[in-house]
Amino acid sequence: MNQTLQKSAYIIIPVYNRRQITLACLESLKNTGDLAQYQVVVVDDGSTDGTKEAIEELYPEATVVVGDGDLWWTGAIALGMQHAYEQGAKYFIWLNDDCLPQDNALTQIVAHMEQHPGTIASASFYNPDATEPSRYSGFKGRQGQSTLAGTVLEVEGTSGWCVGIPRAVVERIGFPEVAKFPHYAGDSMYTYKATLAGFKACILGDAIARLVDPGESRADLPSYFKPQMSLVSSWHWMFWHKKSPFRLPTQFYYQTRRYGLIKGIPLFIAKACIWQAQWMQLQISSRLNYKNLNIEQNV
Repeated sequence: MNQTLQKSAYIIIPVYNRRQITLACLESLKNTGDLAQYQVVVVDDGSTDGTKEAIEELYPEATVVVGDGDLWWTGAIALGMQHAYEQGAKYFIWLNDDCLPQDNALTQIVAHMEQHPGTIASASFYNPDATEPSRYSGFKGRQGQSTLAGTVLEVEGTSGWCVGIPRAVVERIGFPEVAKFPHYAGDSMYTYKATLAGFKACILGDAIARLVDPGESRADLPSYFKPQMSLVSSWHWMFWHKKSPFRLPTQFYYQTRRYGLIKGIPLFIAKACIWQAQWMQLQISSRLNYKNLNIEQNV
């Protein structure tokens, strides 16, 4: 791959208050040679743990773009893409800082986009020491998709851990939709919007990325429930906060985009009712437990 092509690919890394994880990601990119081969843009959304200063000291090759503290994932990605777009980027590579592309993974992603114009290309995600993909890289319909080494699988949309996006996508559909999908679903809905617009998306089985945290997804309601909160604060945290996967505006846009208004609206209403019923059960349970604990302590 020629140097001009390499320098026209920009790696966008959104970060916030995960200094050691972020630095480990950049060190990994340095070890694979990707830090020198590609343009690296780290979007630091107002970290208070010295992330920006450490990057500037240890990895001066990287450009740090500073956010206002309210970007979240999609806003940080959009800001980084805008910066790269203005610099003439031909390809954008989204990369979460807890995802470590292995040797030649990013080169394969860029090469595939170059050889297949109008195609979004995703890495395959593995837990540490795993020999087969352990996380879904994309989706078809309602099913998550992954693929094995030596294969390329076409999908309807991809996750955003490590994925390459051609400039033509931005020129057709714009940047990711920050207002509708501020944190969760910003990746899948952008790539899905791109395939709806006529672009292709695929998973490259030989482009391997390792995940720092192999734990299961915490996108279940009890994991986000905080019993110490007041009723109003708890509801806001669960169903309105930008970080929550159960944020109602995000879920409305997600369901209606995936399934259309006729199917999407009933699905949204059903999910919203189920989640709020679960939330209320957790509220009742946590308050009963708190009351019983006080009774035991006073006996």
